[in-house]
Amino acid sequence: MPIQSLTERQQKVYDFVKEFLEAHGYPPTLQEMANTLKIQPSAVRAHLLLMAKKNALRYVPHISRGIELLQERPVGIPIYGSAPAGHPFMAQDNIVDTFELRRYISASDDLFGVYVRGDSMKDAQLSTGDLLFVDPKKDPRNGEIVVAAVEGEPTIKRYYKEDGTIELRPENKKYKPIVVNTWDENFKILGVVIGMIRALDKKKLDTIAADYQTHGRVS
Repeated sequence: MPIQSLTERQQKVYDFVKEFLEAHGYPPTLQEMANTLKIQPSAVRAHLLLMAKKNALRYVPHISRGIELLQERPVGIPIYGSAPAGHPFMAQDNIVDTFELRRYISASDDLFGVYVRGDSMKDAQLSTGDLLFVDPKKDPRNGEIVVAAVEGEPTIKRYYKEDGTIELRPENKKYKPIVVNTWDENFKILGVVIGMIRALDKKKLDTIAADYQTHGRVS
């Protein structure tokens, strides 16, 4: 569907990204777009930057496939996997699945899911393979479980704040709490956990555990 604020060339770029996403499940690189549209990668980058200003998409320069279409929302909420070091956890190409949750709970439109990997929250009854639903628009309160990014690495912990200091507490005695300052630029609360689905399928759990061993964890 044409977006009125886009130029003809920008619309072609937008349509290509949309078609590529539908076909592959992740956005194209600048070079892939340049090859198909027969323009220079620098021109593609310029178009993306202008389209981002028009809120047609989100574009992160210098990140491969760092494109997200803002006016094309999936039917289900996005579920994020385990991001390798240096790669944005909530990047479009880190979406591993979607789930239609709106009929069950109320949350913001930015609701997302994440699979638990690891055992740092085992005493909170969170195990590898469990699917958590996270609302990034909800303000965390002491004692709630949150998904946070610490130095770019996602983690699931209980949230406690006091006097400008935030403590992310695991629910497993073999792990130590993570203590950060509220003004720390390398720290961010990604959202509050508002629901979950328990994983019971052993084959699915084995697959997730193998992926955890290969790529690291969200725990």
